[in-house]
Amino acid sequence: MTSQLDSFLECFNSGHLVVNAKREISFSNQYMVNHLGWSQEALSEMSLGDIFSRASNIFIDSYVYPLLINEHCAEELQLTLITAKGDKIAVVANINLDQYQTTYWSLYGCANRDKLYQELIQAKELLEKQSEELLEMATVDSLTGLLNRRALDNRASKVLSQAKRSRSSVAVIIIDIDFFKVINDTYGHALGDDVLQYLGTLLLKKRRDHDIVARFGGEEFILVLPDVNEKNACKVAEAIRVDIETTQFKGISITVSIGVSLNKEDNNEFDVLFKEADSALYIAKKEGRNKSVLFKPSFLKPAI
Repeated sequence: MTSQLDSFLECFNSGHLVVNAKREISFSNQYMVNHLGWSQEALSEMSLGDIFSRASNIFIDSYVYPLLINEHCAEELQLTLITAKGDKIAVVANINLDQYQTTYWSLYGCANRDKLYQELIQAKELLEKQSEELLEMATVDSLTGLLNRRALDNRASKVLSQAKRSRSSVAVIIIDIDFFKVINDTYGHALGDDVLQYLGTLLLKKRRDHDIVARFGGEEFILVLPDVNEKNACKVAEAIRVDIETTQFKGISITVSIGVSLNKEDNNEFDVLFKEADSALYIAKKEGRNKSVLFKPSFLKPAI
């Protein structure tokens, strides 16, 4: 090698080797000397296999040289160097083969790359976690842990679309805590929040796996029950009402009013079912509260 080329190769923060057809090292730059711990004279008396790990040598024999014979170059190969002290150094190699079977090796350490790769993995995991948290914030009511109104609209619509295809029935049940404002004004908003959490927990315990339970807002909760007939829907609503009425919460008597609606062949829209259940809820409150009422078409007819 000329002294001019030698000087040129020393300018790079990477290792350079020239290896002859017998795989003997005929040139190594100062980078290789510094990192391997051998002198250039010692390296010039060594073969390629002496400076790579056993696994790397197997890879070089079975893959790298066959590739070089066919393609005359190999790029971005991860190998492991062995230092004079026996330490391992992970490197990335780019190799070229000339017409005289001489190979030109350019090696650079990939410890920083591996560190960056790990940092990228950690960043990806963090972003995924944050994405899950944001999704939960967008779909879950923070106080009760139930689905919020946005998630309810989406999931209820899917359930009703499926019901339309399978011609099955779905019930929408609205539950409203009676005199909730009085509870807040009398006992404070903190206890009011406890009541909402209590009711949310109770509804979750009563749900089937495929039922939807959501907090619609304020003191209103909604159940969407797939594959349930009118009798069973009313039975579920009444059981919830009785459970709440007969169980005191922190010494406070709580009751709820409930409206129930079921889909029909020409009615598979959640907004329509909600409107019907809401009108049944209005009747329950109008008739003295602490009732569960099944929707009737007459509820929507204007009074004469």
